[in-house]
Amino acid sequence: MTVSKSFLCLFAIYSQKRKSSVIKYFMRLFIILFILFQGVVSFADAVESPPGSTVKSETSKAADDFDREDELSPHYLSFDSMFTLYQPFLDHVSAYKPIYFLVGADPEESKFQFSFKYRLVNPESFLAERYRFMDGFHFAYTQTSYWDLESSSMPFEDTSYKPELFYISSNIDTGLSRTSGLFFQTGIKHESNGQGSGDSRNTNFLYANPIFISYNKKTTLGFMLSPKAWIYVDNNEDSNDDLPDYRGYFDLELKCGLADSLVVSSNLGWAKKGGSVTINATYPLNRISAGISGLYLHVQYVNTLAESLLHYDDRTKAIRIGVSIIR
Repeated sequence: MTVSKSFLCLFAIYSQKRKSSVIKYFMRLFIILFILFQGVVSFADAVESPPGSTVKSETSKAADDFDREDELSPHYLSFDSMFTLYQPFLDHVSAYKPIYFLVGADPEESKFQFSFKYRLVNPESFLAERYRFMDGFHFAYTQTSYWDLESSSMPFEDTSYKPELFYISSNIDTGLSRTSGLFFQTGIKHESNGQGSGDSRNTNFLYANPIFISYNKKTTLGFMLSPKAWIYVDNNEDSNDDLPDYRGYFDLELKCGLADSLVVSSNLGWAKKGGSVTINATYPLNRISAGISGLYLHVQYVNTLAESLLHYDDRTKAIRIGVSIIR
């Protein structure tokens, strides 16, 4: 993006003449400053990289991978390798939240979700190698849909769209074993259901999320403890002003299991209107049948308030079963 186009984008944002809270302006300013920060990083990387630097561009790395496969493969090159040649930033994309498709014991309560995150700063750039914290900035997107498979037209009851910007630290030195990790994640997240008039729901969160992970190499047994606290920012006072009474301000995620076997996780929350619990259990299907790979059997139990935005003031009780590709 050229400098002139960047300034036009900034001007367009600030020229919006609609009523907005101070917090909303702060959010916009945060995004603008981050875009400018990205531009400074890119410019400095181009200026400060010394001649003959060994840091390769991401395009040249993709080409090297292509050449390596060309040398090793006795057959024609795969579609993926040829496609990837034109996607030099593909390794910036990675899994974020679980990806699954689940059918409810009551088909009206079916659900699916997909999610990804995108690393915003190339960790092999000149400045990122000097300041390692820079590769912790990410954009993420999660979409959760509630699907009524009972009705003849199989309509979507509600969908939550959840983009976010966040920073996650590198492993914080705790003096524990090398296979333990303590991380800190913080960010800003928007959530809305994309509907109009009386069914519109939306809110925003600022959150802090320490994450502790322990892993035993011999047994492949792992454990994760992840408390998360948030505040509501510019919550929609017209359609969901009392959302905090149902969602609360805190969630505790626990996860335990074997790397190549059963993994069980739970999310526990408490709000003014009551408690919420979600339990997920996943098991690799290739341990049941060698012909099935890349999928997990997934069972979910929910007894929670505000699972969906549309019916945030209702309690959902459901058992679902299906498959997941990320757990």
